[in-house]
Amino acid sequence: MTTIAWDGKTLAADSCSWSGGCRRRVRKVFKVKSGDGREFLVAFAGDGSFALAILEWMRGNKERPNPLEFMSVEDTQNQCALVIDEKLRVWQLSANLVYCRMRERIYAFGAGQEFAWGALEAGATATQAIRIAMKRSDHAGLGVDSVSF
Repeated sequence: MTTIAWDGKTLAADSCSWSGGCRRRVRKVFKVKSGDGREFLVAFAGDGSFALAILEWMRGNKERPNPLEFMSVEDTQNQCALVIDEKLRVWQLSANLVYCRMRERIYAFGAGQEFAWGALEAGATATQAIRIAMKRSDHAGLGVDSVSF
């Protein structure tokens, strides 16, 4: 369970990872410099080991991961990341590692997205939107991490 918010300047996500009944603090948002020098922001949702494999691929440190080594074919239809490029364009990355452009200035993603969308639409920053989701849902917790250009 994850909540991610983009306010047009800052990408933020909650810091909670769930494993059965246990919660752990993790980082889900990163500023990435790719092997060719491009920079972008990324926030992950879903399987942590898959997210770390994607992050290493994005940085140019490893080959493209095979999604089927991490999940079933049915699960590859899900979205696993929100990516913001240097031109502030919003992209959802599928678990098949296919980018899909979203034509929104602000954006929310993940299990607690309804709370974050409402907060963003009301003028909250991305960090404030995540804090609101943490207060009112079971889909965010243990703090907020954020990145920006």
